Amino acid sequence: MEKKAASSKRFISIDVTRGLIVLIAVFVSAIPWGGYEYLHHAPWYGFTITDFLFPALLTLYGLGLGLAYKNGVKWKGVLKRSLLLILYGLIFNFIVGWSLDLGNLRFTGVLQLFGITGLVVMLITRAVTTWKWMLTLSILICGTYMLLLLSTSTGCEGGVPQTDCNLSGIIDKKIFGENHMYAQGEKGFDPEGILSIFSSISNVLMGYAVGTVISLKQNVNRRIFGIGIILFTLSFIVYPFIEFNKRIWSPSFALLTGGMTILLLALLFLIFDTRERKGRKISSFSLWYLEAVGRNSLLIYFGKMILLAIIGKIQIDFLNKEATVSSHLFNYFGSISSYPHILYGGFFFVFWSIVAMILHSRKLYFKV
Repeated sequence: MEKKAASSKRFISIDVTRGLIVLIAVFVSAIPWGGYEYLHHAPWYGFTITDFLFPALLTLYGLGLGLAYKNGVKWKGVLKRSLLLILYGLIFNFIVGWSLDLGNLRFTGVLQLFGITGLVVMLITRAVTTWKWMLTLSILICGTYMLLLLSTSTGCEGGVPQTDCNLSGIIDKKIFGENHMYAQGEKGFDPEGILSIFSSISNVLMGYAVGTVISLKQNVNRRIFGIGIILFTLSFIVYPFIEFNKRIWSPSFALLTGGMTILLLALLFLIFDTRERKGRKISSFSLWYLEAVGRNSLLIYFGKMILLAIIGKIQIDFLNKEATVSSHLFNYFGSISSYPHILYGGFFFVFWSIVAMILHSRKLYFKV
């Protein structure tokens, strides 16, 4: 956690975009299974709002890298951040798995994906230095991945990857072993496995390209909108070959989520940053609130998962009934409303909103 003074050089739209995405993530992540399945991840092929959230943050992560390292790279800091993200990811897996058994520790994960993709993209962008080539390379990665998936899925149903027939599950099982995969390999895939890392690099590169565009300060609005439209359109061109699939990070999925994120950012950049740089400053509580969440997006996004994991494991005796903290809380909401799932998600939405506002008011921000 570090304390910083507010900087006029920050782009409001980036913090607001992060804030919106993280707030949605807090709400939908807390909704228990058994209600509102369309707010959970799609089982295999398909696309939900929940599927959009993590790749959106990865795209914004790339954008932040593009702005932070526009004048050069301090490799010691880059390597340190990547190693810390991987280490924190392993600790997170211990907590979520509620076990200190190294024999069943999952090696992959969301934080690990941040660490590895960030490092790879930093290496790539030392050689590929223009935003157009970065964008082109991200599209080429998607195209290469599509060809790889199609060529290795000829024996699968429909000629496309399935839960019990996909290259991701085969590779991750060989490298990590089933005990160190997502759900000990029982699902047949790992959503943050080796191939997902390969594909998700494209999202980080898309974001890096946009960060480079913003740092150039030339035709920013037009270029960001153009990038978003190109990626969004390409996603539907690729879709007939392999549909949207977050579980294996299909090419159409990477292009769709990257395009959607960049279009959202472009709209907010036009509303907030362009107007502010023309001397028309926007000030409101809602803007301050979204900035508060966006400035501590890493803490809130991963903190909410840790908190949900802990209260889902700890058993307490309350009113002569022993159950997990999460069960007691959900049952309470069920006793006062016909919509306990919504109240349960709303409770954590309010909790993390308060945390974000307190930290922002004190200018305290969690960074890696």
